[in-house]
Amino acid sequence: MKWPSILHLVSGLVLSIAVTMGSAGAQVPPEKDAGWQSDVSGLRHFTGLRCPDTIGAFSRIKVMEGDAVSQASCIYTGRDGITAVLRKHTQGTGRREALTFSRSYKAAGFEPITLSGAASTGISFRTRNWTPTSLCETLWYFSGTDADYTLWLSYTLPTQEAEVGPAIAIFTSALADQN
Repeated sequence: MKWPSILHLVSGLVLSIAVTMGSAGAQVPPEKDAGWQSDVSGLRHFTGLRCPDTIGAFSRIKVMEGDAVSQASCIYTGRDGITAVLRKHTQGTGRREALTFSRSYKAAGFEPITLSGAASTGISFRTRNWTPTSLCETLWYFSGTDADYTLWLSYTLPTQEAEVGPAIAIFTSALADQN
């Protein structure tokens, strides 16, 4: 063997050992394990769900990987504690998830309520009625071209009722950008 060939072989071996040792100790951020990647305005899950840092007056506070119910989801908080959870589901399963939501809340003893405006298109339950303001939780489901989505809002009545319509409008606009 020639001297340059031996040097080339040894340097290649040293480089491969260094790469192997370096990658064994590398830390992977938790969002990468869950399939999240940086996006221009926030994060994007490998399933395609985009979760901007902000949607209207709502700020993203958490991203979650998929589970038995959804492929991925993001949690947002708005003014005065309104909470929104946006979930992406397998296409054709949104209606079933809405039905499961309704059955589960009824089984837990929560009072189903009928609301007006934008909230009237969702499934709503009063989950707290022993204080001057009632806590309400509403779920909407949407069918997209490649997936279904659900949006869950938690808000107080009557103080935050006027904010539900604008919240639905801004989230449905964000969902339209998903497809």
